[in-house]
Amino acid sequence: MPEIQRSVPNERPENEPTELTVLGISNDFKHRPEDQIMNTDCRICNARADSFAHATILNRHEIEYFRCRDCEFIQTETPYWLDEAYADAIVSTDVGLISRNEKVASIVDRTLKYIYPGAKRTVDYGGGYGMLTRMLRDRGHDCSIYDPYCDNLFAAGFEAKLDQERFELLTAFEVFEHLAEPHKDLQILDRMADHWLISTELVPHPAPQPNEWWYYVLDGGQHVSLWSVRALQAVASQYKRQLVTTRRGIHLLSAEPIRSRWATYLLKDRSARLLDRFRRRPSLLQADFRSAVAECKRRAA
Repeated sequence: MPEIQRSVPNERPENEPTELTVLGISNDFKHRPEDQIMNTDCRICNARADSFAHATILNRHEIEYFRCRDCEFIQTETPYWLDEAYADAIVSTDVGLISRNEKVASIVDRTLKYIYPGAKRTVDYGGGYGMLTRMLRDRGHDCSIYDPYCDNLFAAGFEAKLDQERFELLTAFEVFEHLAEPHKDLQILDRMADHWLISTELVPHPAPQPNEWWYYVLDGGQHVSLWSVRALQAVASQYKRQLVTTRRGIHLLSAEPIRSRWATYLLKDRSARLLDRFRRRPSLLQADFRSAVAECKRRAA
């Protein structure tokens, strides 16, 4: 994997970054550079990225977007506004949070039962409130959560420890568009799990301007990386994984060869729902409840 070189250097703070630099938020990005150039290096493939668009985010910051000449990845200028954008980990306009988790829980369940039936452990990377982790455990899957920025409300006690555990499947839903330094997170994903099941909307063709596509989410300021199929293919090549994409926002990067057509069918929620009733696993709900009660008693003792 080539080293990512930046055209706009940033002075690193005295303290080394902690684990809070993952999920796309870094101390490198607290201040806007004084001089912004009209092209830069692509954060995915290191090719040249040209100035593509301008927009106002968070109703106050005028920023610039760049688009890679090679992989067509779209990135913002150095995102100096992230502290402000992440004052709330989940933006108030994300009203689809629950319905999205209901949908992807079925897709992950299907993936584990039919593509990786031997997988023992799963981790939800950037798992927010822990809702998906809870839903998967209710379906009988040993799932943990990793998210240093959001309160884990629904899966307490099942937090994954960074660089201390290994998983067969990693999920990262609505995470990739938040990555300010993608390869920092991708290297963590590579260490944590064999297979990655992710969601992020693909940039349409032709690439829309910020006022033409809702996925820029200008009012939130958190979507700093917008992905094309070619950008995902570049990642798959760099990290030695097979890419299967529905081109509808769900993508699988597999460390072992899989049948692409079968996987694509399973990842399409509507067409494969008939399979959900089969191969059901015993729920972990009661076991988790007993563990939670035991932990409460331990703390009270």
